[in-house]
Amino acid sequence: MANWQYRLNLKDLWKAKEEGNITIQELGKKVAERIENLPCFKKYEDDLKTIIMDFETVESVEEFDYILEELYDWGDMRLPTPQGQMQRKMCWISTF
Repeated sequence: MANWQYRLNLKDLWKAKEEGNITIQELGKKVAERIENLPCFKKYEDDLKTIIMDFETVESVEEFDYILEELYDWGDMRLPTPQGQMQRKMCWISTF
């Protein structure tokens, strides 16, 4: 378990994709927008700008999945945690 500092809720986008209401390209663009709207975006912009650009130009499900793994890796980044407290991590990314 972790103490997530931020949350990125993508459940509605996943549902729209599963129902066939948006393409993988549209999904990528919408995910990029959500990342840019995170309260911590400016602070971590250097870490996130490549991920955002990749989501904005995604062409296939395989490519999308690869970029999503990069986003998950960023979200799992450990943050300084006071001794005796639950490990702080960057961002919970909710897709289901």
